[in-house]
Amino acid sequence: MSDGQRSFIAFGLIAVVLILTPKYLRWLSPEAPGTELSSDSLMVEGFGALFLEKAATPEPAIVPFRSSVPQVAERQWEVATDRYRIVVSSLGGGTIARMELFGYKSGLSDGDVQMIPQSAGRPVPYVSYINLDGDSVALVQSWEIITAPRTTTLRLEPGESETFTFRYQLASGAELTRKLTLRGDGFRFPMEVAWRRPGLELGINVFELHWSAGLLPAESVLKEDETYGKAYVYQGGELADMGAVRNGSDPRQTLPGDTDWVAIRNKYFAAALIADPGSPGQYGAFAARSISAREVGQPETNISRFTMALGFPAQSRTELSLYIGPLSYSEIKGLNVELERIMNFGFALIRPLSKGILWTMVALHDYIPNYGVILILFAIAVRVITNPLTRKSATSTQKMQLIQPRITELQAKYKGNPQKLNKETMALWRSEGVNPLGGCLPILIQLPLLWAFFIVFRTTIELRGQPFIWWVKDLSVPDVIYTLPFSIPLYGNGVTVLALIMGITMFVQQKVSGAGNNPQQKPMMYMMTGMFFLLFNQFPSGLNLYYAFSNILSIFQQRNIRRALAAETGSVTSVPVQTKPVQTKHKPPVKRHKRRKRG
Repeated sequence: MSDGQRSFIAFGLIAVVLILTPKYLRWLSPEAPGTELSSDSLMVEGFGALFLEKAATPEPAIVPFRSSVPQVAERQWEVATDRYRIVVSSLGGGTIARMELFGYKSGLSDGDVQMIPQSAGRPVPYVSYINLDGDSVALVQSWEIITAPRTTTLRLEPGESETFTFRYQLASGAELTRKLTLRGDGFRFPMEVAWRRPGLELGINVFELHWSAGLLPAESVLKEDETYGKAYVYQGGELADMGAVRNGSDPRQTLPGDTDWVAIRNKYFAAALIADPGSPGQYGAFAARSISAREVGQPETNISRFTMALGFPAQSRTELSLYIGPLSYSEIKGLNVELERIMNFGFALIRPLSKGILWTMVALHDYIPNYGVILILFAIAVRVITNPLTRKSATSTQKMQLIQPRITELQAKYKGNPQKLNKETMALWRSEGVNPLGGCLPILIQLPLLWAFFIVFRTTIELRGQPFIWWVKDLSVPDVIYTLPFSIPLYGNGVTVLALIMGITMFVQQKVSGAGNNPQQKPMMYMMTGMFFLLFNQFPSGLNLYYAFSNILSIFQQRNIRRALAAETGSVTSVPVQTKPVQTKHKPPVKRHKRRKRG
């Protein structure tokens, strides 16, 4: 088996994994049967015996708010740090109306990434509950301000914080207080909710913090956000998730039991409601619905909007926190709540490799400011590390090619005797020191590493917005230099340079490795190279940069191996098979005696 064939097998396995991974994840975490829920409450019928029939109606009316305090106009505060700008609203008692992340450019518009869609209609996260009449209530209007900054704009430096406190009094006599604390050095914001006399208002002693806005797409290709978009519930070490939804569907699910956190994400960003370790939520819930992309200012198509909720008992003060920010592993890992479980590092076998690659890449960036150069260094390092395996594989492949004529002769000679053919073939392999599996084993050993690189370079936020050289402005997206007026299946409508270089170098690699020496293998070589060129055209430019440079190194590596092999394997030649001479019976020669002449 040639090195080109092994590369085909490796890329083929990657393609199979890409196609089958969504089905595998659905099989691994099947969607539990849900209950039709209110659009304002994710609590399921049957969670508690006190649920009333109205609570499970598809669209219950929201009870008009009647407060014992005068209704006040909404007030907002703009808080900026080195890393974000947040607008806090008095609606809902200290909710997030807008959030902008500095340093992450939006792929949909000019400026930095905006996290919260303005078309969602409600600030997040807001308090909702079922009242004594069984109606779903969302406290989304302006609350009374208890403590807040004197100015409507302020800046927080690292180490500084600011706390907002709000109160809401209901006509029933119940009272609710909320606190939100913003910090200048992170994306985790402590929150607190406290009820007084909840029995006067709540039909059951449970309320929830509800996030209905979803996350605003941030990538220029909506498909990217849609592919990675999910909602999660994390309970006792078990992670349940919900992926993208079909057009027109409205799946939803509530999971009773102690809940550590709920989260939603797109490709590079996430929001999570995290319960205090000492007082976990009573249930977690998520839902999704298909909406028109016109709601987020994009051409007409459909995308998924995820919602989440975390339920708590109302009889005691509730402490929790909100994380809203980038899916940076160091940032997420630092929360110490296992929120990094929502990040994609592949299957269990390659997960440590993926994390090691990411850690090394980030560490190198402290000394090498260009991630493109780091990807090239990775390609060089991998070729150096795997050189012994590659050399062994190539040597085995070349030897197999050299003795192929002799195997062909054996096949012709023992055409009607398979047992004898196998025996003679194995004897030939032993005599020439050839292992027919020697070409396959090295690629199987390298495959987990190859797949780990594929995952990290395609999904890590560290590459987002990072340029390489010249036309490559962002290593996390395809390096499109021209957009076609039509779309080609698999290929898309963008013409990319690095995908073309990757395809050409892959083809040359197969030629150098001898994959096309066999006329029967040439069509496969052309077909596979073309398929991967089409497939990789829509992949991030960083991924194509890595594989293209790796192919170039492989070309030179294969040439050197072939030259060295030609010099050191003189004993292996294409000499015809040495077979035993055919024994033929000959008549003994007739002895002729000379007659003596008579004298």
